[in-house]
Order: sequence, then C-alpha cells, then structure tokens
Amino acid sequence: MPIADELTIDGFDPGSASERDIGGFHETVAASQAVERPDEQRLTIENVIGRLRNPFPGFGPIRYWVARKGGRIRGIASSFFPEEENSRLALVEIIVHPDSRRQGIGTAMLRHMVPVLREEGRSFVEGWQVTLGGAGELWAHAVGMRPANTVLMQTLAVPGVDRALWNAAVSSGYRLRRWSGAAPEDLVVSYAAARRAIDDAPSGQLGYRSPVWTVDRVRSTERDFAGRNIGHRVVVAVHEESGEVAGITEIELHPHRPLWAYQRDTAVLAPHRGHGLGRCMKAHMLQWLLADHPQIELIWSTTSANNDHMSRVNLGLGYTTVRSMVAVNGEIDGLVL
Repeated sequence: MPIADELTIDGFDPGSASERDIGGFHETVAASQAVERPDEQRLTIENVIGRLRNPFPGFGPIRYWVARKGGRIRGIASSFFPEEENSRLALVEIIVHPDSRRQGIGTAMLRHMVPVLREEGRSFVEGWQVTLGGAGELWAHAVGMRPANTVLMQTLAVPGVDRALWNAAVSSGYRLRRWSGAAPEDLVVSYAAARRAIDDAPSGQLGYRSPVWTVDRVRSTERDFAGRNIGHRVVVAVHEESGEVAGITEIELHPHRPLWAYQRDTAVLAPHRGHGLGRCMKAHMLQWLLADHPQIELIWSTTSANNDHMSRVNLGLGYTTVRSMVAVNGEIDGLVL
C-alpha cells in the first residue's frame, strides 16, 4: 500500500492533546534521543510536556505537527516563527521514530508544513538540532538543505567538577555586577548595547540574525521570561572609567528541568577584549548559580566550532564537548519535496 494511503499528518496542540498522543510524542523524542544522542540522560514524559507547554523563549510563536502511521505517532515536527529581523525565517525541527525511518515520513511532514510556512510569510527554513553525521543530516541534504554551521555541544557535569577552575580575578579597570530578572536602570542602556557584541561571534552561513537589542527589547524579553517562570541570570563586566557594560554572560533556568541550566550568550565588546572578561564573568556566574541552586547537575552550552576562544574558555571551566551538531538551511523554493 502506498505510504500516502496509510500516513496522516495533522497539527498538534499540546494544550488539548490526549494522554495517548502525549505519550506517543514522548516515545518518538526518547527513541530518537537514544540513537542520535546516546550520551544524554533520557528525557522523561514530564520533561517533554514541560517543553511543549513552555517552549524556548526568544524565537517567536511555535506550531507543532505529528505524523501517524497505523494509528501511532511515528513523526513529530515543529516550527518557530521568529519576528523582526528574522521574519522570513522558519526554525524547523523534524524527528522520525528510528523504527520508521527511510519511509518518506520526514519529507512528507516537511511537504505538509511548507504551505503553513508560506502563509506565515516565511521563505527560508533552518534547522539547528541535527547531529553531525546522523540520519537527520543525511535527510536534510536529500531534501535540498545545506550545512550552514557546525556547533559544539558542551556540558558541565556539576558533581565532581573541580570548582577551583572557577577562581578568576577581575582584571584591573573592571568590576562585575549581576542580577536576576530585570536589568538595573543605571545599566540597561549599555547592557543592551553590549548584547550586540554577539554579532561578532562566528556563525558560519546561518540565516538567523541576532536580535537588534534596544532597551525596549530588553524589557520585553524580561517580561516574557517572567511570564514563563523562566529564571534569567546575568553577569556583566563594567568598565570602571566609563561606567558602561563591557561584556555580558547569561544563564536560563527552565521550570520543567530543575536539574539543568542553559548557558546562553556570552559576549565582550571589541575594545575590551584580551582582559579575560569572558572567563571571569562565566566563572562568577557558576559560583553564584550553584550557591543558590545546588541541585543543578548539568549545564548546557553551544559554541560554534569556529569559535576556538570560547570553546577553550568553556573547557577551562570544566565543560566537556559531548558532540558536534550541524545547522542546515535553505530557501523554501529550493527544497526537493
């Protein structure tokens, strides 16, 4: 029987999905994780439900789809719809259960999604959660996407790490400040400006563009974090002479994964590089974070494979590189569907 006669693809609403469908969604995620990322602790169904209900912030609205075969969920897909400078981009992830691969399910799901992506004004697709050399990369090439950037997945396993690695003095002429939640009024303008320094980080041929940070955008993001109950911690290096922020690092804490933390942007403005500020800020962040949240077991970080400096900083703080990921992308008009 042709696959079109037995495969169905539908939108998926986490808020109204049945317990059986949530279970099928989790089964597909966990089975793929076991094959593509065997080093990772298996995601529980509670972890998956939490992520469905509280997606990663900063990437716009998200929609989901599922593919069923023989009544069982065999594939899942999602697309973020970023806004402003990324309004032509769809951030897509498609996962097919390992038992059902090489049957055209992933391609059928992408084909089903394309009209929706177009309706949302998107002309370019990009996927980030692809293990280098895995089945997902081979499939992406087959449908016309190209490799855009290789990323190192690095993790810090807190139990057993040598915390002496986090002893890092602040360079003369700088001081550290920190906050959780809203940036202080006296720093918010220069903090927004310093956040733009991430534009200098290597990013290969990614279609995604870093946000153009303004004070209004900072405040909007802070409100979004608060509304999602996501902890957001920031450490900055302040230049003593000017009183302005010279560098930033940030970590997120997501409520449905209380044993994990997510290292997000770290950036230092060009005139202030070469003083060890990145390592100093990140070391101070680790000390502060774990003093308040000693239950945390694992911290995740992604770094472009071309960013040798930041990779070395992470390794010097006790991170290890667990795998390489590849971002893939392409124009929707160029997809082979």
